[in-house]
Amino acid sequence: MFRKPILVFATVLFSWGMQAQPSAVDSLSALLPSLPDGAQKIEVLNQLLKLYLNSDLEKSLQYAHQVAGLSKKTGNRLALATVYKDLGVIHLIGSAYDSSQYYSRLGLREYDVLLTKSSGEELEKVREGYAGTISNLGNWHYYQSALDSAVVYHRQAVELGRKWGADKPAANSLSTLAYIYLDQSQYEQAIEMHLEALRIFEKLDNQDGISRSWQGIGEINCEYLNKCKTALDYFRKALKIKQKTGSERGMGYVFRLIGGAYDKLEMIDSAYFYYQKTIATAEKLNDKRLLIDGYSAIVSIAEAVGMPEQEQLEINLKYIALAEEIGREDGLFVGYSNLGNMYRNKGAYDKAVEYYQKAALSAESQKNYGFLEKLYLKQYEIFKTKLRDESKALAALEAYLVNHDSVSNAAKFQAVEDISTRYETEKKEALIAEQQEAMHRDRIRFRVITGILVVAVLIGALLLGLTRQLRKRNREKEFLIKEIHHRVKNNLQVLSSLLHLQSRHIQDEAALDAVREGQNRVDAMSLIHQKLYMGDNLAAVDMRDYLHNLGDTLLDAFGLEDDRVRIVCHVEALRLDVDTAIPLGLIVNELVTNSLKYAFPGGRQGVVEISLWKNEADKLCLKVADDGVGQADAPALKNSTSFGTGLVEILSKKLKGKAQVLHENGYATLIEMEQFRLG
Repeated sequence: MFRKPILVFATVLFSWGMQAQPSAVDSLSALLPSLPDGAQKIEVLNQLLKLYLNSDLEKSLQYAHQVAGLSKKTGNRLALATVYKDLGVIHLIGSAYDSSQYYSRLGLREYDVLLTKSSGEELEKVREGYAGTISNLGNWHYYQSALDSAVVYHRQAVELGRKWGADKPAANSLSTLAYIYLDQSQYEQAIEMHLEALRIFEKLDNQDGISRSWQGIGEINCEYLNKCKTALDYFRKALKIKQKTGSERGMGYVFRLIGGAYDKLEMIDSAYFYYQKTIATAEKLNDKRLLIDGYSAIVSIAEAVGMPEQEQLEINLKYIALAEEIGREDGLFVGYSNLGNMYRNKGAYDKAVEYYQKAALSAESQKNYGFLEKLYLKQYEIFKTKLRDESKALAALEAYLVNHDSVSNAAKFQAVEDISTRYETEKKEALIAEQQEAMHRDRIRFRVITGILVVAVLIGALLLGLTRQLRKRNREKEFLIKEIHHRVKNNLQVLSSLLHLQSRHIQDEAALDAVREGQNRVDAMSLIHQKLYMGDNLAAVDMRDYLHNLGDTLLDAFGLEDDRVRIVCHVEALRLDVDTAIPLGLIVNELVTNSLKYAFPGGRQGVVEISLWKNEADKLCLKVADDGVGQADAPALKNSTSFGTGLVEILSKKLKGKAQVLHENGYATLIEMEQFRLG
């Protein structure tokens, strides 16, 4: 069942845990018109902002904007920084991620200025606000599924909190770090973080923080220690605090946890009751993250409660669409996994595997190894027993083992190897002693020959075992190396996508051109790693195939798929190692890019030729030539930067080569390289 860290921002990030009681709201609303513009009015608006946070986000947002306007009008910079921080949280609760980051950054900028100007009690508030904003940005990255960045921000918030005595933001970040470690199956670190946060919240008498820690400790007890009855006690304590403070959103998340505990205890009716309460609360508050949790939970027991298949499918599709809408990667892989389970139960095994593989791609981006382990085990069972595909079953089993507590397994394997080695050594020593005794007693020749044969057989068996072991290790290493290249390629593709997205918002042509060229360079390197993990040689790149694909990629990047400009490759059958292939690929990328940009203006047709060979002097030669207008007739070239040219020179020097410019029916560059390695 889907388990996502319970981060209720109203309680995590604000110092207020108040219930939006009608009496308090009415009293403050009645007081507001009589107050002059100033600090007291800002304080009342802030109280209203936080009173509505768990029940009506729209009203909370309205009061926040009033605080921002009044703070600017009165020159109250601390109040302005604080409300920017609060606006970042409000938008994060509402899944408006761009607005959340925008206001958090504004708050951080204001706090930066105040840190240098404040003193005394005000400085303490500024420091706490600054650390709290860093913590908020950590949560922003967390809900963007950028776990590495989230950890960096939360650790910074913890360090600042300890340094400045800002206990609350430090405890909040410790809570989030606990959930991140829990996602990555690092249970010891997770429980340590929860307990440290709980000690701080108890010292502060922060009831909301205490309830959040109880939730986290309860989850560990139920999900990982199978002590769900104990967990229910923690969840009920947390729920009591949520009810007391009037935090409807907080109650919704605890309902989901209680339902999950009953689910694991196989008390399905009780689980269904609390899951329904979760969905009802989420729909009332329009909390999309909580709604995703509710949908996921209902789907997990839908079959047990007799829900029709069509209704199960509809809820799953809603769940996936909602996860895509708010960019929730963990929701995606659980949704795809649920669909895989449905199709597996129906006997549609090919369809089930298709969705399991989609789920695995999302889970890999989250580094959720526990979930991946289960996914690959399901695929292994289908390939092994249902589809009878031994090769795919083996691949799934290898993927399962990679994600199955590799450190622990390595220790176990080493222990087994140590025992085996000791056993073989003792056996050899016993045999040698027997042979020496036989020789000493001058036994008959038959016994000596028998002893020699025994030794030969044992050595042969030992060598055979070692050979098999080495082959197995080589297969494991090959799989891991392919996985590394695959992940490097995926990371480079993510970087390329980010550059592409960034380019949409750039108006300046020169800057846009620079970003696109950077994207092409990243794609050139990504293609290298793709060839490595897809090929049969993990240490070398087939340059003929690589350069052909690189040319197609560049034509596509410049929108030249119409055959107006063609790229022709004359490449010998060469395999180069990675340290040679990457700089060579970047050089070709720069030279071909230069030709595509400047050689064929005004719709001119032409050909770009890429040639790679090894000459008689045993030098690697690269030539990129075009039949375009040439350097003299390319006026756009005069306004270009020299970065690409400089990059070609630097990379050529790395390969002990020097670029020569040739003017023959267009423009050409020839490089002879002395330092290269064949694969």
